Amino acid sequence: MGVLWGCAAWAQPRLAVFLIEEEPLIQETTGKVKAELWEALSSAKPSEVALLPMPRLVRPSELLTLPLLGVAFNEAHKAMKEKRFSEARISFKKAIELALERPERAQFGQVFDAYVGWAVASVEDGDEEEARLLLRVLARLAPNYVLPRNLPPVFKREFERAKLFINKQPKGSISIESMAGAVVFLNGQPVGIAPVVVANLPYGTHYVSVEGQHFDMRFGRAVELNSARAQVRGIPKKMVLRLPAGSAVDPSLTPFLDAAALERLEVLAKDLGAEFIWVGFVKEVEPGHFNLSMALFHAKRKCFLFLAPIGFSKSLIGKAVLGKRVSNALLQRIQAADKEPAAKLPLDWRAVDATEPASF
Repeated sequence: MGVLWGCAAWAQPRLAVFLIEEEPLIQETTGKVKAELWEALSSAKPSEVALLPMPRLVRPSELLTLPLLGVAFNEAHKAMKEKRFSEARISFKKAIELALERPERAQFGQVFDAYVGWAVASVEDGDEEEARLLLRVLARLAPNYVLPRNLPPVFKREFERAKLFINKQPKGSISIESMAGAVVFLNGQPVGIAPVVVANLPYGTHYVSVEGQHFDMRFGRAVELNSARAQVRGIPKKMVLRLPAGSAVDPSLTPFLDAAALERLEVLAKDLGAEFIWVGFVKEVEPGHFNLSMALFHAKRKCFLFLAPIGFSKSLIGKAVLGKRVSNALLQRIQAADKEPAAKLPLDWRAVDATEPASF
């Protein structure tokens, strides 16, 4: 559901709530803070705010993954589990080929894992030479890849030998040009902002992908490096990605807020039809004491309005005091949202502490 700002208005502000969940050890606390805020906002006067439920959020990587690719990987892992190693080899090969046909959509971590799975299946199927060749491919594409710990030691030794072999091969460079500000990836790893020259690469196939202003603007190409220098020029094009019904694109926010976070929240706000999105982040500053950093995303102005951080103790959670305090501050900021100055970015919430004591 999209909204054309300036052409649509509501009798009450439409608000969504988004809490950044980056610290697994305090997920329970984070969840309780969110529930308490939701309850407080739900009891606000109907004229003050209209709360929007958050749909299932889909990560961009899920949208980029081709359906047939998921089937191929599942078939390969199932064959391995059932010790059908010949079939597993075929399925891993098919999955890798499907993934690398579209480098701009490939999840390279998954591809590298598949090379290892294929190598294991080859050994189990009696073809150790194929396993060695696969590890050499992996060493060329991802020399820093860390093998799973549960593999026999022989795989680590062979992977080290594969890396030594690749290091002795001729080297060249790839020059990549694109639109200003585009992020360049080589074999799944970010290598800088275009234009980029990546040097000291072993001869062989490498995979270039370029991401534009939004995650769905991409370009990809396989590059055969067989001389001192190869050149690639590609402009990211917008892809047609289908969201599952009742879902929205996950903005994948971190406590580091910058212009890119604004762009991702703009997409979410349009999907939800929200005028505002409250964004919060809970950090444990010492055992039992927390800091809640907050901002209000203003969709029409495309900016953040920061709210003063609040310190609180664990004993306070569940007494509705925190939720009401945050709710009151939030509603006041919404009422004055068009007049408040926009916050300066970037800001790292991990470095922000509350100016108030750890309880109130």
